[in-house]
Amino acid sequence: MLTRSSDKKSATVTPNPTFDEQKRLVRSELGDAISLEDKSFIRSLYYHVTPESAIDTFLKKSRFYSLAQRRWKLPRSCSKLLDKDFYTPFLNVFSSILKHFFTDSAAQGAREVVDTHTIDLLHREANSVIHHSRPSLVIKAEGSSFQRPYTKPGEQQQTVGYSNIATCIDIHVDGNEPPISDQLVRATIYARQIFIHQPNRRFVRVLLLTEQHARLFHFDRSGAQYTPFFDFHDDPHTFVRLVLGLSSLDESDIGLDASIQWTTQDGRKVGGRLKTRAPSGEDVFYRLLATSPFFCDDNIRGRSTMCWSVRDPTTGEDLVVKDSWRTEDRLSEHIFMQDAIGIPGVVQLVTCEPDRCDTKSLRGFGDVSPAGFRNRIETRVVMKAYGKSIRKYTSAKQLFCALRDAIAGHMGLFKKGTIHRDVSLQNVLLGKPGAEPGYRGVLIDFDISTMRHLNTPADRHMGTRSYQSVPVLYSGKVPHPLPHDHLDDLESFLYVLVHIMFAYDSTGAALAVDPMLQDWEKHEDDWRWVGTLKEAYLTRQHVPFKVSKRWPSPCVDVIIAYAAFIRPLVQEKLGLSQLKPAVRNGREKAFAANSIQHYAHILTLFDTAIEALDCPDTWEVVDDASDEDDDGRSDRSDSPPTVIIFDYLVAPAQGSGRNSTKRSSDEDPDHQPPAKRSKSLSGHSLVPPIPHRSSRSRAPSPT
Repeated sequence: MLTRSSDKKSATVTPNPTFDEQKRLVRSELGDAISLEDKSFIRSLYYHVTPESAIDTFLKKSRFYSLAQRRWKLPRSCSKLLDKDFYTPFLNVFSSILKHFFTDSAAQGAREVVDTHTIDLLHREANSVIHHSRPSLVIKAEGSSFQRPYTKPGEQQQTVGYSNIATCIDIHVDGNEPPISDQLVRATIYARQIFIHQPNRRFVRVLLLTEQHARLFHFDRSGAQYTPFFDFHDDPHTFVRLVLGLSSLDESDIGLDASIQWTTQDGRKVGGRLKTRAPSGEDVFYRLLATSPFFCDDNIRGRSTMCWSVRDPTTGEDLVVKDSWRTEDRLSEHIFMQDAIGIPGVVQLVTCEPDRCDTKSLRGFGDVSPAGFRNRIETRVVMKAYGKSIRKYTSAKQLFCALRDAIAGHMGLFKKGTIHRDVSLQNVLLGKPGAEPGYRGVLIDFDISTMRHLNTPADRHMGTRSYQSVPVLYSGKVPHPLPHDHLDDLESFLYVLVHIMFAYDSTGAALAVDPMLQDWEKHEDDWRWVGTLKEAYLTRQHVPFKVSKRWPSPCVDVIIAYAAFIRPLVQEKLGLSQLKPAVRNGREKAFAANSIQHYAHILTLFDTAIEALDCPDTWEVVDDASDEDDDGRSDRSDSPPTVIIFDYLVAPAQGSGRNSTKRSSDEDPDHQPPAKRSKSLSGHSLVPPIPHRSSRSRAPSPT
């Protein structure tokens, strides 16, 4: 078995002008495909669909196969038929197979071969760009998992689309077929859209034909593999089994997960149910609250997370079902969720199926897998439902209460031995309306969590780039990265707060994107530069004027004090990561030893701010008449700005004049504000913060 290599044949010109754009899209997410060296995989498929004797009978009777010539009734060369009737002979062969074996009229109506080489099958993309593709033929399907294509009011109804096809077939002229790289791209485009339109798909198979040969592409959450060409005239039994298997009425044969079933009306899904295993081990059926998942990762290869809203039939409680595909070397999410049971501020587990299926078995690899293949295991967890994303807050207090409780939940996880590793805006939810303290914000998603005792090194490939800590970002360049620890996640919580306060106002209204956040996102592929930008942010002892103007002063005080607290710890961690483990001699263990103090300090910042937010007459606001410096500060003096932080009135050292993008680790630690200078890993003041009052005017009390 080999990985894909480029083909020297020249590509044929595609009639689809968006092919090159789609090619870039699918190549970036697919990775290397597995090229199978022999025909054992394709010949092993679908033996259960019909006995060999039944295929013998069909071949003897068929008008479309000659036993004497050992050949299907297809042109030996289609090069002269390109502008005439290239596809009909193939359609006739496929149709004859289905008609013979699907004798029941209902079965024949449920699967139909359709010529789509002139039909634009519309795509669904997250970026709303309209793409389409045109497979040569498709097997149109009816059944629980299929529905007719969506059509906008007033538009002509399409009868076939990616939402109601079992498989795609591409046909090319023998000797003039595109290179294998483009064959793979075309098949991937079709498969990707089938995965998107049919959310209960586990795998997709696509068939490629020439006048003489056939090749099968298989796609699942580990990526793709493809067979060598085989002569389907000389091996008609394998070909018939393929056609029947790819058209099977048994939805599991064509890659669908039968545990999710829908009801349809006028060809469209109107309801459904999901089957899983209850804690007692018995089957339980949940009603789907929507016919589509409310979250779906569109990538073919990867975790491919999908989340469904369901309702418990006994209690009537709304729940969330999460399906995902983890690599077999990673702990299942349910292990961390079981440890989290009873911890406020953390998503709560109801039941789980940790080992539903794996990609190795879908490919028939058995005990031996080819080099480069990463087996993935399907996991289903059922969780309590909570509120919307924290991004949907409507007041500063709601936001700060939610973040505070999620951080407290993170502390509870840490005490249980769990490191989350993916704190992000997407992974913090608001609690249910009227939630009690402790449950006002909820941390979710343990896909890449790890156990503390494993001391897993920080890895820049793990987590969400915009929220990764500086030590995690730099883990790829330092010689001895420290373990990913609670401080990395606390720094990520800071960046969640930064993202919100710099991009929205205190009521949740979106504003113009802040240039700093734009830089973090624009350079997300350059982890070194993002790390440098974040170091620069941590050294800032102010917030832009526009931020301080649209947020209550207690919120501004928190974001400044939070960064000031994190900064020296980051510097110390970066310094230790330069040393060999033998030289640092376990000094990094002091971070964990002082972890509860670290959490307590951050929680105290939030508790004090939340209390202050209930007293708007004490808030300080920036005068509307204030002017801004070029860097966004509201200070107009020639000296460095005075910064209001909890407990202290801090003036940065004269003449520091540091470039905002200079790495903070290059700066003398003695230049840190004395209140936040780290004498040791536990040397941070835990005095309850009291916002300092300046000469700024007070905010008016709400009426």
